[in-house]
Amino acid sequence: MQRIELDGRPVRIDGKFHGFRVAALHDEPFWRGVDLKPGDVVTSVNGLPIERPDQAQTVFDSLEVAGELRVAYDRDGQPRELVYSIVEK
Repeated sequence: MQRIELDGRPVRIDGKFHGFRVAALHDEPFWRGVDLKPGDVVTSVNGLPIERPDQAQTVFDSLEVAGELRVAYDRDGQPRELVYSIVEK
């Protein structure tokens, strides 16, 4: 989470929450090969909403036991999804 910076203002479509825009990706080597870039709008993580701070915290907590990371996002109005296995170290 320290390698991604989200714009603090939510993206809304027709007055309804849609997601948060990626403002910057830090640690460039970490992001090589990942199809995510500044300007993309993250809409959910592991199928969970991220509209309110408590929802974002629930998502963050769920990652401790999740077997994979699924990030739904839009780029130029087109939905996309990243899926990565979570490997214990």
